[in-house]
Amino acid sequence: MVEIKEILTRVANGYSIRSICNTLGIHRDTIKNYLNLAVGFGFVKDNKDSITDELVSKVRHCLFSSYNTNNLCPRDILLLPVKDKIEEYLEQDLKGSKIVMLLSRQGINVTSDSFYRFVKDRCDSYRRKNITVRLPETDPGQYAQADFGLLGRLFDSDAGKERAVHALVVTLCYSRHMFVFVTFKQDISAVIAGFEASWAYFGGISTLVIVDNCKPAVKTPDRTDPVINRSFLEYAQFRGFTVDPANIGHAKGKPIVERMIPYVRDNFFRGEKFIDINDCNNRAVAWCTNTAGTRIHGTTCKVPIIVFEEIEKKSLIPYGYDRYDICLWAVCKVHPDHHVRFGNSLYSLPTKYIGKSVDVRGDSALVKIYHNGALIKVHKTVAAGKRSTDFEDYPSELTPYTLRNPQYQISQGYAQSQVIGAFIEEILTGPYPWHRLRSAQKILRLSDKYTTERVSAALVKAKAYSIYDMRRIENMLKNGVENMDIKESIVPIDKPIQLRFIREAESFNHYKS
Repeated sequence: MVEIKEILTRVANGYSIRSICNTLGIHRDTIKNYLNLAVGFGFVKDNKDSITDELVSKVRHCLFSSYNTNNLCPRDILLLPVKDKIEEYLEQDLKGSKIVMLLSRQGINVTSDSFYRFVKDRCDSYRRKNITVRLPETDPGQYAQADFGLLGRLFDSDAGKERAVHALVVTLCYSRHMFVFVTFKQDISAVIAGFEASWAYFGGISTLVIVDNCKPAVKTPDRTDPVINRSFLEYAQFRGFTVDPANIGHAKGKPIVERMIPYVRDNFFRGEKFIDINDCNNRAVAWCTNTAGTRIHGTTCKVPIIVFEEIEKKSLIPYGYDRYDICLWAVCKVHPDHHVRFGNSLYSLPTKYIGKSVDVRGDSALVKIYHNGALIKVHKTVAAGKRSTDFEDYPSELTPYTLRNPQYQISQGYAQSQVIGAFIEEILTGPYPWHRLRSAQKILRLSDKYTTERVSAALVKAKAYSIYDMRRIENMLKNGVENMDIKESIVPIDKPIQLRFIREAESFNHYKS
């Protein structure tokens, strides 16, 4: 419109078409076309007052509407007849390259650039799909956005090699002040440690946190019904903020922090030499304060750390700096040995829960086990590879065997007879009696099979002959010799037996004279 108005003004001032063409660089046929349209709408060459915005608008509209309807480019000539089919493909979420391929099979050959220009100009559904709506600014301390991003590789002194290193970036939406936490892992411990470091750095907690759909934070991403990881949800409840998972595969759901990942990687990490991950984290804190915090933000045109200190910091939820004991949740199955495996450790449960699935929550102090939402067992946390067993969880008839307590076997023996009790007590005497427990259990079973009287007699005879082999004692009972008189069976020796050789001594002389 400015160009059309300038041409009409120069014509009204008496300039020739040739001079206007040379001065403005516009072809004379174009100038004549503008003049003819303007005259048709009431333009008078000698009257400047006839040049109005309404007249210029009519000229422009008439010019471009005739161009769009009568002067179609080759791209539109090819694609307009199949516009409905193209919009159908777009509704099916097909990629542009795929649509171009399908059109080529129908004999319609266009380049990808021409195709994308066509859908942008002619297809309303495509334009609506790519519309971005800028939401109003949030209140101070209301929102924070968090995202994980790959930085590069860093030497891990514990592993003795270079490993991929990630950054958890937490950005306050109002002030755009941010914090960077560098970690080798992306598990629940690393996520909570990163948020703890962030809240400590800010000195407060935002009311709501929009998080990326990483597994430690969001167990099942979904647009309408996301499932938040139970450990992270418990941490959020402890600190007093609400978790709002971003829409999966939708980077525009957290745009404030999304563009910070390349900024942190390029401005902070690349080109630097770090001693280890602790040195990297210490320098990240200084970078957030002195570099990222003091820059003029491109959107707000303000310095983030100044806005944070003056306005947003006092609106955050106070951070108590008390240590949070990270808990872990898991669904475990109770094995036939009455134990569940949690954190590479074993914890016992009563017999009635064998084969069932239970929810296990563990922290540094306690392991709590739930079934159908009800707490059924509490154990003290043990180290990996160890086990915590409550022997009361076993059936009552199996408890003595599991306890491996010799006193129980001795008391059972005395309950049957004095002889049996004394024999069991004798074999179980010593600092390590457990290797003879099965022998004591064997004696108690023999009394059930052969009667207490016979077993007592067999033990008296076995003790006289210093026999402690359970097989020989059982053979006495099988052969019925437990009641034989011990004195008759023992041959007394009145005088020493003199051994004599049958052959003469000369028989052993092998040397001949």
